[in-house]
Amino acid sequence: MVSLGMQSLDNKFQVQLLGDHAILIKLSKGLNAGMDKDLLALAQFLKAQKVPGMKDIILAYDNLTLVYDILHFDTNPYFFVNQLLDAFITEASNNNASNNTARLIKVPVCYDPSLGIDLEHAALIAKCSIDALIQAHTTAIYTVYCLGFLPGFAYMGDVPKKIQLPRHPQPRTKVAAGSVGIAGKQTGIYPMDSPGGWQIIGRTPLKIFDPVKLSLFSAGDQVQFDPIDLALFHQLNNQADVC
Repeated sequence: MVSLGMQSLDNKFQVQLLGDHAILIKLSKGLNAGMDKDLLALAQFLKAQKVPGMKDIILAYDNLTLVYDILHFDTNPYFFVNQLLDAFITEASNNNASNNTARLIKVPVCYDPSLGIDLEHAALIAKCSIDALIQAHTTAIYTVYCLGFLPGFAYMGDVPKKIQLPRHPQPRTKVAAGSVGIAGKQTGIYPMDSPGGWQIIGRTPLKIFDPVKLSLFSAGDQVQFDPIDLALFHQLNNQADVC
């Protein structure tokens, strides 16, 4: 059991109350690289519990916020969340083998320079050919760390070191919906037209965010990019517009 301000899971997590409708669970020692796998597993564990009154689980790189309905949640939410943490620790300790149930989502991307407006410049920065950059980007499998910036914008990582690219010093005023970009260790897809400073290397015809269906991605998803040619991009893009 964790007392207020103390640490748990071998000093892995800290638990803090956020007003009377939310609790923050954060990594005690901060983030080293990418998203902490135990934090991601904890988020999946909490979702699987389907606890009455649990309204939302908001996952970030080094913390997790549990939002609850004070009228339908446990009368002592801090105590109850510590019990959930204890249950998670017990389950994690008993499962020596990794039980990865994450979805793998294949995302078609056209890397034609007419869509990947930074592609040629990105290859120069990475000191490689365009084909090598595309191969590196499409070979890797990325983890969706969290959603933010825009509705449905998924921060994914980690980008292979050889093609990690800096943000633009001055963001563009408009980046087209579906644009696939790189910024440092992260890659992501702009779900709608918006300003943006990432290096744009391609575009997907998929609709990333819908006001009714919401985001295509959830934290913990695995994503791999699948290269397509310009003709197929326009064909799929037209189909998406009809839908």
